[in-house]
Amino acid sequence: MRATTIAMLALAGFATTTVAAPAHAAAAAAGRAPSCLAYTLDDDGAQDELWVWNNCSKGVEFRVRLANGPDGVCTYKEPGSRYSKFTWEWPQRFDGLRTC
Repeated sequence: MRATTIAMLALAGFATTTVAAPAHAAAAAAGRAPSCLAYTLDDDGAQDELWVWNNCSKGVEFRVRLANGPDGVCTYKEPGSRYSKFTWEWPQRFDGLRTC
């Protein structure tokens, strides 16, 4: 399930969405990142940019999953922490955030 999280960024031309939370803790170990881990994706050019921030009440360890290329390394975000920026080149494509 994807939902708009920040209308202002959407108006600026960014696709702003969140990722749905897994059904239970076992799924979280190797599944989708919780929905409180928000992101903004700019995939307009040859280089895509992704900003991720943690709106969760606890720290989250996640990786950026890419199609047509290797996934990112595990990254830990403290709750309420500043965003992290990730970039990659075409033909790689953003395929979601996964827990580590």
